[in-house]
Amino acid sequence: MDYPISTSLTISAQFLYRAYLGCHALEARKPQLLNALQCSEAELRDPAFRLQIESIASLCAAARDELNRADVHSAIGEKMVPRGFSDHGFLAFFQPSFGEALIQLVTEQGLGGEQPIVKLMPLSSGDRLVWNHDRVVAPDLVHIVFALIYYCGESLAEGRFQTVKAAHFAHPRPEGFTGFPEGNVKGESIPCHFNRSSTYLEYHRSAMAKPVPRDNPAIVSAIRRQKAIFARRRFERENLAKLTYEYLLYLLDKSGLSLDAAAVTFGMAERTLRRKLVAEGISYRQLLEQVRRDTCHLYFLEGTRNLSEIAAKLGYSELSAFTRAYTSWYGHPPSQDSGASTALAA
Repeated sequence: MDYPISTSLTISAQFLYRAYLGCHALEARKPQLLNALQCSEAELRDPAFRLQIESIASLCAAARDELNRADVHSAIGEKMVPRGFSDHGFLAFFQPSFGEALIQLVTEQGLGGEQPIVKLMPLSSGDRLVWNHDRVVAPDLVHIVFALIYYCGESLAEGRFQTVKAAHFAHPRPEGFTGFPEGNVKGESIPCHFNRSSTYLEYHRSAMAKPVPRDNPAIVSAIRRQKAIFARRRFERENLAKLTYEYLLYLLDKSGLSLDAAAVTFGMAERTLRRKLVAEGISYRQLLEQVRRDTCHLYFLEGTRNLSEIAAKLGYSELSAFTRAYTSWYGHPPSQDSGASTALAA
């Protein structure tokens, strides 16, 4: 889409990394995508790295060329739906209400710095999820984020109630636009309106107040405690242990867990990263074990996955390796706790 692009927003590298992985899952080739982004995959893994809005437009242009399709946004957004605790926004699935879940989902995407990019506008005819008026950005980003919100909303609703009623966009109708979202899961079209005074998703009445079936205060509290472990002051990079914890958390079920891969991301030699972490009182291996144990705790609180899936989500190539690690943490194999809804020992 050739539209003027505002630079008032930045994108976290991790958001772009998930969009990039989504494009690859759709069979776009990685080298072509990275060439369009003009950065490396290692840079996209850096929790402290932020990019300008132009990067999402470049990624979408490359994806359109690679996939030979004019409209890629809904497909990318669907691939970005969080599937586990290593994905930004998964906390949304355990919020008490549908509206709180959507706000949480967007808040975790790493867009726009400290100010939220969307706000909830309650109306008697149906609530609106509005893109902030002072944060008009590239339509590529809007369409991907709205597709992500839509697909997450459908998952949260679980067919119990209707969600999006219509989509409204302040920009002109994009060339090649095939609908929002493309390939609606219910086979129904959602009315889309362009050249409006604002950009928002219009929801059916009372949708935002609906309870979320997976509401789980214990998981919400546990995730917040985990996030506090790697919380850094704005622009803080000195605390390498915190940065590495965050780096590992969001890559557990992806790639880049090795010390060498982390060193490349942080722009230093492997021995330098090892030395700096030890100077902060912890080794890389200890950090990885801590991240895995903390996140394992969340999966057992969730109580919906088998042990093989949990092992894979924690980055273990074999169930036996996970079993050994778990036994070293708690003194007994995970089979004794599988399916339990109570919290594991801290």
